[in-house]
Amino acid sequence: MLANLNLCSILEKYCYSKKISEKELDFLERNWFDSLNSMHYNRYPGIAPAIVCDEAGVARGSYWITCNAALLDKIRPLEATKSRNARVLEVLLQSGLVAA
Repeated sequence: MLANLNLCSILEKYCYSKKISEKELDFLERNWFDSLNSMHYNRYPGIAPAIVCDEAGVARGSYWITCNAALLDKIRPLEATKSRNARVLEVLLQSGLVAA
């Protein structure tokens, strides 16, 4: 089933249904981790729609990777470490995609 899904479709589905499987969460987690490395090379990340930004609790017009990190922090919080969203923001700052 995950072969037919991608980050965008999983996040949008979650926003409408408030349901997500462990496999989908694992997929989002891998995508988040991969995004930390690839953001240094991706100069044009995609902007998420308002419903995804609102559900993630981030500003409208935010990147998909920011929404993914924020939603993962809500659904599957990390213990005793910096949040995923904070780590993504650091990478976005370092790559010049957001300003401080």
